[in-house]
Formats: sequence, C-alpha cells, structure tokens
Amino acid sequence: MKKSRKIIFRLTLLLLFFGAVFYFHKTLVRFGYRAYRDVYWRNFPESTIPGRIDVPGNYTVHGIDISRWQSDVDWKHLTALDNDGDTIAMTFAFIKATEGILWEDPMFDDNWTDAKKAGVIRGAYHYFKPNASATLQAKNFISSVKLKTGDLPPVIDVEEKGNKSKKELIAALQIYLAQIETHYHTKPIIYSNISFIENYLVDDFSDYKFWIAHS
Repeated sequence: MKKSRKIIFRLTLLLLFFGAVFYFHKTLVRFGYRAYRDVYWRNFPESTIPGRIDVPGNYTVHGIDISRWQSDVDWKHLTALDNDGDTIAMTFAFIKATEGILWEDPMFDDNWTDAKKAGVIRGAYHYFKPNASATLQAKNFISSVKLKTGDLPPVIDVEEKGNKSKKELIAALQIYLAQIETHYHTKPIIYSNISFIENYLVDDFSDYKFWIAHS
C-alpha cells in the first residue's frame, strides 16, 4: 500500500512538473533565449557600417518587419539606408509574435514593449503552419498579443500550403481569421508573396487587405 502511494505521489509530481513547463513554456523559452543571446552575441560585435536595403520608391511612409533573426534593435533610431545611401526613417514595425500552435518568437515581448516605449507604431504577425490546427494557432497568437489603441491590425503570414488541398487550406485560414477577427474586433491583414496570393487566396479573401512581399 505504501509503495503504491509513493508511485502515485511521484506520478503526481511528474505531472505537475510537466504541466508547469507547458503552462510557462513561452516564458522559459523567452528567458532561455535572452541568456543565449547574452553569451553568443558577446563574441560577435555589431558592425558599425549599416547595410542597405531595397526600399520601394514613391512612398513617404516606411516600415519594417522584425523577428528574433535581427540583432538588438535600436528602436529610438529606427532607420535604414536605401540603395542610394539615403537614410530612411521607419515609422512603423510589424513584429513576429507566434508560429504554429505553441511557438512564440523569443524576442517578441522585448520588441513589442520597446517599440511602444520608442513611439514606433507597432503591429504583430503570426506565421501560419497549414498542417497544424487553425484554432490552436489562433489561441497561440491571442495568448501572446495584447493589442492596444493605436496598434496596427494583426497580420497572418501564410506562404505554404503544406499537404493540404487549396480547399482545405482556405477552410483552415477562414477558421483562423474568423477567431482573430472576433477577438480583436478588426479584420486581420494577410501577408504573402504575389504568386501565392494569386494561386490560393485572391478568390476567397477579396474582402481582406493583402500585404504583398516585396521582391
């Protein structure tokens, strides 16, 4: 009898441990990644020579998308050089928040907070994984992103169809978009490249705004 109680007690502790890890997994990943960056980036000092980017012409307002793949962002001086060497001020940023059903970009919390403090207009986006549950992906995004007045509409980044047919992909996207729109009371923006939009999205999402990848 005592042995069985010990087994039950140990199993309970194990379940509680894994439950806590699952519940706090975003926080654990976030702090783990910060620790990794503190050690890794220390050995690779930033270049003092800014790179140049191909900025679309004939626009007076410019923005940028940010994820963990960028190094530390100087949100108070958010600028870039165009191909002519001219300085372009970035007045807004779309920040990667989540991907799939569990993943949160480990720099999202820092970027989201720092953008607001610097007065940069901010928006958040989710990378959609077509083979994963659309409902759980919406819940993942909602659990990470708390929009406030002045923030840009949420964005869904969809660039792959996985093993789904066009009909199945559209149905999954409709589920995701409906849940996001219901929660935030605004229509999301759909991001993709022009060929993917023309092949899969344009006929069924004509009432949504498209953010077309710059090529």
